[in-house]
Amino acid sequence: MRIIETKAEMLAYAAADHDIGFVPTMGYLHEGHLSLVRRAKAENKKVVVSIFVNPAQFNDPADFEKYPVDIAHDAGLLKAEGVDALFLPSRQEVYPHGVPLLTLRYEALMGRLCGAFRPGHFEGVLLIVHNLFMWVKPARAYFGLKDYQQYLLIQKMARDLELPVDVVGCPLVRESDGLALSSRNVRLSATGRKEALKISQALLKAKRDFSRYTQNLPFLKKQLTTDLAPLQVEYASFYDAHTLEEIEDFSKVKPQVLIAVAAFVEGVRLIDNVLVT
Repeated sequence: MRIIETKAEMLAYAAADHDIGFVPTMGYLHEGHLSLVRRAKAENKKVVVSIFVNPAQFNDPADFEKYPVDIAHDAGLLKAEGVDALFLPSRQEVYPHGVPLLTLRYEALMGRLCGAFRPGHFEGVLLIVHNLFMWVKPARAYFGLKDYQQYLLIQKMARDLELPVDVVGCPLVRESDGLALSSRNVRLSATGRKEALKISQALLKAKRDFSRYTQNLPFLKKQLTTDLAPLQVEYASFYDAHTLEEIEDFSKVKPQVLIAVAAFVEGVRLIDNVLVT
């Protein structure tokens, strides 16, 4: 596996092969990331993974400082998966003049779900992903649907800016007990991890109830809130999967509904969702 640390070297590597599958990450890899790598390997001649903890997308400096990092472990996992190149740029390489003031913003989409509580987060995500696309030149880029809002925004950015990349959404991966895989899970104690299971349990129950109580949206919303108690919930509801508007009438939403939750457990912010039709 080739290690690439500069934009110039990455551009040269990309120029030599135009069938690249790309998985951008912030590291501390888990099975969810590796599922993206495997999908990329199956669909592309070469696979590039990037690791960069992007300061521009952290609205909370403390969260940035606490983000787990283990490059040696990550590199070992990627090598074992047969990744062709690991793009590992430094902060100085990515932002040689500091984080640019230029922002890409979608007012409506960014003002809902996570964007309503994390000002500047998605602007930072779109900035770094746009630049990574410019340096890696992928034919396809792979994103997990756990960060569903992020996936929608990146897909829209690529389409609107006519970037020659297919943005591929891949299924959320869960642990055997149902907990959505996240690099932040490592910050939970054993007790906290049990508490966190309420999120996936509440979502999966809401998905089961959806077909039975489609005409009773107030009941479904109340039940979801009840099932999440006593967690510190940031948002939890039913949303149009295309616009992320909170749903008030199921009959006007087709074909997919997103049930999404953001909640804090032991001070760790966790997100999860399920899609229903």
